[in-house]
Amino acid sequence: MSGPITFSMVANIMLLALFVGSAIWVFLDTRKRGRPLSESIAWALFMGMMFPLAIVTYVFFRRKKLL
Repeated sequence: MSGPITFSMVANIMLLALFVGSAIWVFLDTRKRGRPLSESIAWALFMGMMFPLAIVTYVFFRRKKLL
């Protein structure tokens, strides 16, 4: 099974990179805003698991100055 990398494998790797990258971005952003480590980790986990919903939620709460 050492065939060529298929389009679906490349797409999965790119999605995984997007989810991990967004989780890291949110973690660093919440830490920069002075949030506790536990809250930053929670936001990062939420972002990593539920990217489309989480990005909208994060941007909404970030603009409302609740974070």
